[in-house]
Amino acid sequence: MQSLREKIKLSLDQNLKNRDEIATSTVRLILAAIKDHDIQNRTKKKGEFISDEDILNLLLNMIKQRKESVKIYSEAGREDLKKREQKEIEIINSFLPHQITSDELDKILEETTRELDCKSIKDLGKLLGLLKKKYPGQLDFQEVAHKAKKILND
Repeated sequence: MQSLREKIKLSLDQNLKNRDEIATSTVRLILAAIKDHDIQNRTKKKGEFISDEDILNLLLNMIKQRKESVKIYSEAGREDLKKREQKEIEIINSFLPHQITSDELDKILEETTRELDCKSIKDLGKLLGLLKKKYPGQLDFQEVAHKAKKILND
């Protein structure tokens, strides 16, 4: 099976052939960020390369940054910049596994809180830890934390 890193590199080649300027620059940004993290990893003597899980987290952070930019550009009336950021979000999203919907998340939280016997907000860390392992790159953890707090506070 192909690693996430390889998929991203192949995507760059394809975008260059297709002369897709925005996709090419976005994928280059992703690869540069991965390379930066690889260097940090080597500096900390944690290995040669970051893992696919680390790459997923990196991609999620990149999407989060772009969503904030979309909001700012929207408020400033800069439709051109807003559209570019939205296109970048789509491109980055294409490398992520299926994103769990809000309804799916409700069911998962319900089952996992029962499974772990979570009773109060003190169990939040245990709950989030398991979900991060079970669903890497598939959840928006701001939404997860928000919903989990509601469930655990009831």
